[in-house]
Amino acid sequence: MTLAPSEEAPAASPAPAQTVTMLVVRPHPDDESSATGGMLALYSARGVRTGVVTCTGGEEGEIKDPDLDPVADFPRLGEIRERELRTACEILAVSELRLLGYRDSGMLGTPGNQHPEAFCQADPAEAAGRLVKIIRELKPRIMVTEPVGGGYEHPDHVNCYKVSVDAFHAAADPAAYPEAGPAWQIDKLYAVAQIDDGRWEELIPEFEALGLDVSWLKRRQDRAERHPGPESATIALDVRPYTEIQRQALLAHRTQIAPDGFWAVLSEDLRRRAFATAYLVRLHPPVEAGEREQDLFDGLGITVGEG
Repeated sequence: MTLAPSEEAPAASPAPAQTVTMLVVRPHPDDESSATGGMLALYSARGVRTGVVTCTGGEEGEIKDPDLDPVADFPRLGEIRERELRTACEILAVSELRLLGYRDSGMLGTPGNQHPEAFCQADPAEAAGRLVKIIRELKPRIMVTEPVGGGYEHPDHVNCYKVSVDAFHAAADPAAYPEAGPAWQIDKLYAVAQIDDGRWEELIPEFEALGLDVSWLKRRQDRAERHPGPESATIALDVRPYTEIQRQALLAHRTQIAPDGFWAVLSEDLRRRAFATAYLVRLHPPVEAGEREQDLFDGLGITVGEG
């Protein structure tokens, strides 16, 4: 039946958000697909409702998409990267995506650090409050965030770790941020420990055979001396079956992943070996010496499918 002009149907209300079982908090668009992409794909395939919070819009990133002009298109980079992020999350079957709403701070010591809307300039309590509201809305049982200290000296990675830990604890406190909804206690908090299987040095000859620049591996080795690696992980997840999904999600970030870049040229076999395992360190409850888990949901009474 066609409605007369005076009988127009009311605008549909947005569908209410559903809860998620796992929430991943990362600093920039594309971070969800790199260190946590295989893990998100794995649990989505097992029927787990996953959520992603991206803290910034990635406005300070480079433009590597050959179809874009690095100068003319730079002012709308945040808009472009949000579209890429949404596409990547669809590929990873992420159930709920939330944007924390801050601006990319840029690398340490760059002008972007001084932008008034930069994540590194955010009031810590206000930033934690934004994340607390999301946590109380989505009610995750598991939360995953940056490595302890941020993993490397990028202001947004450092701040993402701090804000995540603060929000994790505040979300469970009824006296904290009462305007953000009823308190919610997340069962477990994890941090990314390593983005690969810890044996990339052995693969250097194969990387070089593809013409890849591997000088960054030396810098990574230096960072590994200061941050947790595979040997200290609480959990080692086998994500080999999901490396192609992870790759497709990363390639959706066309402004960040060059057509001839690392992820684009790796063969399937090499990808599966380089990104075979996702390592995580449990931050809460604290880990006892030598404690290891087989799965993020160990001890929670949650049945997870096989995938």
